[in-house]
Amino acid sequence: MKIAIAVLICLILDAATFIGLAQSAGQTNYTWSAGGDGATWNQAANWKQGIAPPANGTAYKIETSGTGVPKSQITIAAADVVVMNDSLFGPAWGQTLNIYGRVTCGFGEFVWGDARSGTTTLNLYSNATLTLKDTLALGTAWWFAGGSNVVMNVHDRAQVNTIWLQFGGRLNLYGGTVNVTGDFNTGSPTDPVFEGGMDSDATRAINLAGGTLVLPAGYSDTVKDWIARGIVLACGVPGSDTNVAIDETDTNWPDRTVVKAKLATPILNQPIPADVNVTPGAVTNSPSEKTVK
Repeated sequence: MKIAIAVLICLILDAATFIGLAQSAGQTNYTWSAGGDGATWNQAANWKQGIAPPANGTAYKIETSGTGVPKSQITIAAADVVVMNDSLFGPAWGQTLNIYGRVTCGFGEFVWGDARSGTTTLNLYSNATLTLKDTLALGTAWWFAGGSNVVMNVHDRAQVNTIWLQFGGRLNLYGGTVNVTGDFNTGSPTDPVFEGGMDSDATRAINLAGGTLVLPAGYSDTVKDWIARGIVLACGVPGSDTNVAIDETDTNWPDRTVVKAKLATPILNQPIPADVNVTPGAVTNSPSEKTVK
């Protein structure tokens, strides 16, 4: 079964190449092997190619999971600069990716996991940046039905920039900013973002706990709908008019919709687990965000 799944993912990634940007001559794909210390991004032994992906414009597609690859905790250090011309496929299948440095993708990043793999976690720590020229897909993708067991944690002064955010998992904004310029797609309460997906409001939560969500102009009614659906939390409790601020006149973000918790100091500092059986808005006894895996 594991081999069949691995083959399927390889076929999916090959198909996804045609969805993103065309691969030019002289550009190389890189695959994580965890053959070194199993954690350090820039360690050559951790890559099947025997070299860490360079930031010189020659890396095309980077994949962190594959046949025989363990559930690594991968760390992109503060001094690391990661650049690829197409997409980052990962973390996936229960992996954790910790970003302290700068990551830029010419197309996007795709993050997924399921009940069998365990929670897949993407952490952005202080001063980290993640810049996606098109799409961030958390727990959903138009070319893969499933994978909603995902949590993304954004910490103080971290910055995420994307045009489209396809959302099927959980986002904890403990600090920093997630900036979406095109569309933040949450599907419907009972349906996935893309046909055939496993995501629904039972797998989605946007936890505003000190960070800022910046959306396109005119998004106030959409955010109010998310609150009514129970997928917006303020510091770990269900969102409402009394604890969620929606501002379309913020001078720091002209012509944008800025969303954050009204409480200056979070009353809870815990992630919302990416458990498909968790009821939206429920708070569980999870570990602090510093120890999420």
